[in-house]
Parts: sequence; structure tokens; C-alpha cells
Amino acid sequence: MSFTRRPGSGRRRHTSRREDRHIIRNARVQTNASLAAIQAQVAPSLGELVFSQTIRRRLAEGHLRSRPPFRVLPLTHTHRHLRLVGCHA
Repeated sequence: MSFTRRPGSGRRRHTSRREDRHIIRNARVQTNASLAAIQAQVAPSLGELVFSQTIRRRLAEGHLRSRPPFRVLPLTHTHRHLRLVGCHA
């Protein structure tokens, strides 16, 4: 005897498909946004707080992931070159 799961069985989703697309679109527009930043942008437009785990799950469904926030700004090519020149001098 095998067990098959019926379609539609399981826990109801907190966000609709439209809200899911909104979360994914925000993550694609701002590629370096952290999870907290995406959560802060999405909450006013949806009208309620969306948990960070929900956003993480929706991004995973869209084959995306949230980025950790920058601790320092990355150096440009010119800055890296000048630092390298300074080290060799």
C-alpha cells in the first residue's frame, strides 16, 4: 500500500501568488538588498507584517536568495589598483 498526497492538502499559504510575485520582484530589482530590507519594503504595500522565514521561502521558490548586508562598501577597480601600487612601493 502506498501513500499519495492529494493536491491542495497541507497548510494554507499566508501570502497570495500576487504577493509572492511582489516579494520576488523587489528582490530582483534590488540585487544587494538584505532580508530585512526586502521585508521593510514589502510590509507597507501588503498591509501586514510578513515574517522573514516566509520571505526566505518565497525567494527560494523563485531560485533567489537574500544577501547579507554590506559591512563595508566594496572597493572599485581604481581603489584596488591604488592600494596594490601602495603595497609594492
